Amino acid sequence: MTTKNAILIGCGVVAGLGLILLVVVIFLVAHMAQDVEGISVNVQGPTDVAMGETFGLKVVVTNERAGKSLEVSSIDIAEEYLAGFSVISMDPEPASSTHIPIDESRSFAFNADIPAGESRTFLFNLRAEKAGLYRGDVDTCEGMRFISTMAQTSVKEK
Repeated sequence: MTTKNAILIGCGVVAGLGLILLVVVIFLVAHMAQDVEGISVNVQGPTDVAMGETFGLKVVVTNERAGKSLEVSSIDIAEEYLAGFSVISMDPEPASSTHIPIDESRSFAFNADIPAGESRTFLFNLRAEKAGLYRGDVDTCEGMRFISTMAQTSVKEK
């Protein structure tokens, strides 16, 4: 085998592996881009609060699947929304909380199982810290897939 043939075979193998990797990435992105099915999410919170006021932001997750449980791996709240508030407490308590730089959100890991046909409420107790209008996505995640809703609260000076 000549050096030229070895180089051509090597380039062909690398190109083939690159093509396989590209196809896998495309399928992964397509899978992740789909909304979670059989789930409804309702975000409930006040539209207006005064600075220093404490309030509850409720995320009610309903499993509409027939006979299949739903595992809420995390609830991610946009930093744009949280910029006006301090998180005082949560019910249930998350296993962890991390900043997600890709979409500028804070992820609260719950790994909570919701049986078919049932609902679960996740309560975020917040305190208004800065005047302004705050809004952002609230993503309810099952594994790597999620469904987005919106939270919006106006904070008024006392």
